[in-house]
Amino acid sequence: MISPHLDDGVLGCGDLLAENPAAVMVTVFAGRPPTYPPLTSWDERGGFEDGADVVAARQEEDRRALRVLGARPTWLPFPDPQYGSRPDLREVVDALIAALDEIAPEAVALPLGIFHDDHILTGDAAIDALGRRASPTWLVYADAIYRRVPDLVERRLGDLSERGLTLREIDVLGVSASDRKRRAVVCYRSQVRALERSWEGGVSDAFAPERYWQIVGGAVTTAGPDRTATREQDGDGR
Repeated sequence: MISPHLDDGVLGCGDLLAENPAAVMVTVFAGRPPTYPPLTSWDERGGFEDGADVVAARQEEDRRALRVLGARPTWLPFPDPQYGSRPDLREVVDALIAALDEIAPEAVALPLGIFHDDHILTGDAAIDALGRRASPTWLVYADAIYRRVPDLVERRLGDLSERGLTLREIDVLGVSASDRKRRAVVCYRSQVRALERSWEGGVSDAFAPERYWQIVGGAVTTAGPDRTATREQDGDGR
């Protein structure tokens, strides 16, 4: 599984993880910055104070959540762009390919990549990695929380279709989150707190039925400019 931040994968596809023992979650923006800037708006909403090692705390939350689901983490070295720098697409693609080569998964689930620029970069990089690495099964999952924003999912799907991807939606029969997923989500204490302070409904969307598509064919073109609405960082880690 591929996740933008240290929580997104579990929020979006936690039950898929639970159903696949020994799954690995590859998180793109999981690295510690060389130095922390003054406390960001997002980290403050998460309950952190100046001087806190936020990444260490969030990695521990991730480790605990994945343990609940029987999965393990792989953290890429890129710091969250809220701390001042953003990798380019090629850097993320190369890092994802290296991680996937080491893990050698039978299937990969990647985020649709909507609303937030970090999510879009992660989705685009994963799509580019798909074009350079064969795998028996590639799935796309809808980014929890942001999938509620009107029209974003449909517009992103249209964008991917124009790039040559054929996606077939998988029917999950309207099943809401399992008890294991709910327990895993609670492990992200700081992020649950920040989302409760930032979004109407907080993390409630993570408990709605997960949504997936299978990539079934088509030539993949290099990821281009995204046509969905995006939100700039503005000091916000989400």
